[in-house]
Amino acid sequence: MFKSREFFVKLKGNYALFTNPSTKGGGEKATYTLPTKQALQGCVDSLYFKPTFRNVITEVKVINQIQTEVIGTRALLGSGKVNTADLNYVSYLTNVEYLVRFYMTWNEERPDLINDRNQKKHEAIMERSIKKGGRRDIFLGTRECVATAEYLTREEYEQAESEYDGKILSMGIMFQEFEYPTEDNQPLKSYFADVVMKDGVIQFKKKENCEIVNTLSTYNFKNQQEIKSVDKELEEYDEMETR
Repeated sequence: MFKSREFFVKLKGNYALFTNPSTKGGGEKATYTLPTKQALQGCVDSLYFKPTFRNVITEVKVINQIQTEVIGTRALLGSGKVNTADLNYVSYLTNVEYLVRFYMTWNEERPDLINDRNQKKHEAIMERSIKKGGRRDIFLGTRECVATAEYLTREEYEQAESEYDGKILSMGIMFQEFEYPTEDNQPLKSYFADVVMKDGVIQFKKKENCEIVNTLSTYNFKNQQEIKSVDKELEEYDEMETR
């Protein structure tokens, strides 16, 4: 299976909210103490993503001490059409910094995009996108938690010091990621794993090694009909950088 060279990115923000599913039922939410693989997937996809490939998150390094802050938020009641609201309390992570390690692999579910599989060009665009801070806004779990992205070399990633160097912490069972169906009316699956952080690093398990798998409701989606080629994408980058 194709595997691109590895990329490393620093994500930093004042707040993060990686919602624990057990607290999603009501308005008062509490964050996990660590980022989930699914949340980091969203961050990395905001840097650069096309249906031609998939970004695969392999591990994350937690740099700062884990600390939380409870903030009162105004939430509309009912459908939002009624002019009433209530005060909810949300537990956020504060002053977070994560270093993420990932690579790209071809999306084998889209053989129609085989002509767009140009490894060097996709890698060049990904590197440029990270150095520009990403193509879209980056959020750490929820939209109110904005993050910045910074390109890292492998050496910078490996030499970065964590508040948890020299420690092994068991974080318990956590939601890890979803598996989206490739055809309509197929079930969505959620994966939960027993997470251990060693020296501030969490190595995410493969789906087949996760301890708990839940089958959720069926899921429908739309395929994007027109996709810009990687050649055109790279030309646009070159034009932007010569302005």
